[in-house]
Amino acid sequence: MEVEMEISTKRNCCSPRRSNCESTSTKMTKLESTAGSTMDAEAALLECSPTLSVISSPDLTESKYPDGGPPFSSDEREILTSARGYTKVQEENLTPTLSPRHSKPPNKPKLRIRLPYLMICVSIIEISVHCLGEEATLRTWLVYDPQQRIQAWRFASYMLLHSNALHLSLNVAIQLVLAVPLEVEQGWLGVAAVYLGGGICGALGASLLQPTLYLVGASAGVYALLTSHLAHLYLCHGELPYPNWRLGAILLMAGADVVSLPVPALLGCGRVGWAAHVAGAIAGPLLGLALFPRQSKKDSRGRKFVRFVRFLAGLGVLLLIFGAILGNIYLIALPQQRRAS
Repeated sequence: MEVEMEISTKRNCCSPRRSNCESTSTKMTKLESTAGSTMDAEAALLECSPTLSVISSPDLTESKYPDGGPPFSSDEREILTSARGYTKVQEENLTPTLSPRHSKPPNKPKLRIRLPYLMICVSIIEISVHCLGEEATLRTWLVYDPQQRIQAWRFASYMLLHSNALHLSLNVAIQLVLAVPLEVEQGWLGVAAVYLGGGICGALGASLLQPTLYLVGASAGVYALLTSHLAHLYLCHGELPYPNWRLGAILLMAGADVVSLPVPALLGCGRVGWAAHVAGAIAGPLLGLALFPRQSKKDSRGRKFVRFVRFLAGLGVLLLIFGAILGNIYLIALPQQRRAS
């Protein structure tokens, strides 16, 4: 009996230890289950990590859940899917793309040189007419004759004739010097219009101010080219090289020609058509402002103001030409016919 009592007491003494062991074992199983779920959650997060693409551990990749996935709620699954999509986009954005610095080789600027062929051709024609043409025939049909005002072509054809070789060489040399930079910078069409328009205006001016004078030579057109440089400097202000030197050269040439006006009369070379020179010089800047195509793009004066100046210049040229035509008709041609009758 005493032995049995001792055994029962020993059993009773060991029973609290057993209960503690059981509670410990249950706690361990719970910790293992939570650890397993935590490991599964970490594995799911590692799958969407941009730095880890493959998980080699079989314990983390194998699913331990009968439903086929970790016990996440619908909100948590949406967060995970959005996180995966964001990491894919981030990987695409972070992936460096190798592209050449220049997809195409840069185009080299083409060197464009405008040859001043217009004034060269005009000079060749004038030299050919002077050297090869019959003087009597040419003067009959081309010279400006104040008695033949009705023949309108004479207001321009007289520019092909010259009185002598010195007259021809001076006009050809000066018009080449003046026209080459204008033709390169403004184009041949504007230069041709100024040259021909200056010659016509010179004949109209001489027909009014020197009505009995015969005209030969291209001096009026040369004067128009000279003074049209003023319009060129105004229109291309700030873009032309050496503008002050150009202005000085224009003034020097104009002053030298004014000083040399009485020289032919003193030498007995005939009368000088000063009216044609003056009319051509007046027409030059007006025609240049109205007809020159190029204009400065960096002009601070405003394009509207420059257009207004161009309009006034064109209107002034038209008024002068129509006034000279009407003056030739009503002041000179009609009185001559009345006297003849």
